[in-house]
Amino acid sequence: MATQALYRKWRSQTFEDVIGQNHVTETLKKAIALDRVAHAYLFTGPRGTGKTSTARILAKAVNCTGDGEKPCNQCSICTAITEGRLMDLIEIDAASNTSVDDIRDLRDKVGFRPGEAKTKFYIIDEVHMLSKSAFNALLKTLEEPPPHVIFVLATTEPEKIPATIKSRCQRFDFRRIRVEDIVGRLQFIVEQEGLRAETEALTFIARQAGGSMRDAISLLDQLTAYGQNEISLDLVHSVLGTAKNAATVAVVGHLLTGDISGGLAAINDVVSSGVEPRQFTLEMLEYLRGLMLLRYGDSEQFLNLPPEQLQTMKTQAAMVEPARLLRMTQRFNDAIKDFKTGAGNTSLPQLPLELAFVESVTEATGMAAALPVTASAPVKPAASVAPPAKQAPASTPATATPPPVSTTEPVAVGTLTKESLRAQWHRILEEVRRRGGNEQYLKRPMVEDVDIEGYTIVVQFGAAYQMTVKRADKAKEKIIDAFQAVLGSGWVVEFKVLSGAKADNQTAASGDALIDAALSLGGKLKEPE
Repeated sequence: MATQALYRKWRSQTFEDVIGQNHVTETLKKAIALDRVAHAYLFTGPRGTGKTSTARILAKAVNCTGDGEKPCNQCSICTAITEGRLMDLIEIDAASNTSVDDIRDLRDKVGFRPGEAKTKFYIIDEVHMLSKSAFNALLKTLEEPPPHVIFVLATTEPEKIPATIKSRCQRFDFRRIRVEDIVGRLQFIVEQEGLRAETEALTFIARQAGGSMRDAISLLDQLTAYGQNEISLDLVHSVLGTAKNAATVAVVGHLLTGDISGGLAAINDVVSSGVEPRQFTLEMLEYLRGLMLLRYGDSEQFLNLPPEQLQTMKTQAAMVEPARLLRMTQRFNDAIKDFKTGAGNTSLPQLPLELAFVESVTEATGMAAALPVTASAPVKPAASVAPPAKQAPASTPATATPPPVSTTEPVAVGTLTKESLRAQWHRILEEVRRRGGNEQYLKRPMVEDVDIEGYTIVVQFGAAYQMTVKRADKAKEKIIDAFQAVLGSGWVVEFKVLSGAKADNQTAASGDALIDAALSLGGKLKEPE
């Protein structure tokens, strides 16, 4: 015979057992005491927060025949509801009873008086799954039910409930349960089951549950089935296939220092140890969110982490600019979407994670994503070269003069090198983006190299990107404005397409390990729109 699941064994049986929903339970208790129970309720909130359990407790309390505080859990009605055998408590799964005929059948039976209890309860779970016709059929009955009937509608998606239904119910919003409240409940269950558990292990379980008490208890049940009397943090990582915090800290460290090689090695070490890539991406995202909260203010209370871990996170948060941290967090959030859309269901399931890591680093280094690692010596023209007054696009006569963007003096000729330009490239990309241009035109693999000729910066594109050059030429004014905003008003920009042997040598490899691997397997580079 199958063992009863812990979440069923320890389901809340009184209002006091419902964790983290005092704003709901206290209101219902007072309504019962004052005999002001409504004829219809709408319980909304995330899964596993106590909606159905509270509805059952309300059914007990309204029908309880015992003395003192209700429900007593001792009388025949309370016992029958606890054991799931009271005929006057009807639970309907709207996900599998969505049609208008199902609701018509319910409407026909509502008029029958309860057989054992004084009030008949209808609990309709996932009510948002009902069809429009079914909602219309329910509407009149919900508005004026017989005096012996109470409806409780439960849903995780209240926005899908018609306004006409909402207006006929008293609505209670159930909240995600705090980590510390989940930990307290788990500790109680562990003690009652005669087990032992490290506080760090229970805290990790609670964080994995995402505010759902049922999910947390189910994870605890999975760990107790492992057959050990003590639940340790190492056991949690082993059974749930999650990475230890040290691994996440290490990968984030490589991310912040721009160490692509070390970061990819650390990611593959984690995946090789059995951690599911999407799970590790979630842990990375949660960690980056923590850094973002710490970077933008004093948000320690929202993280609920040990002091030593908080100190490590504060140190790492101080290493990165808020804007860059925000972009990294967004990129890893996009990686989670890539897993959901099937991009991770390949022979390389960690690819979305690796791409998120590499793109976060290369975006931060800016020019490193556009130029080869090795740069030739800069051209140093004579000091007598004066900054030109006009900038002529490559494909038009030299008559157009771009509007001045900066009144600052340009960087002196001879002092601007490829290395110093590389350091400024991320600012140039930001300026292009801010002006509504497409900064992708100035990134690798489209851009192969740059030359500095006097006050002219020659951006060299690979031979395969002639269409990119044409598109970039149309947005040249914004690109020139961006360069002048960063380097001074005297600098001009020209676009050039590499050809001949130089193009063959330049395009043979992109300089990016992941792109080169894709090219070697027959992949093709797609130009930006």
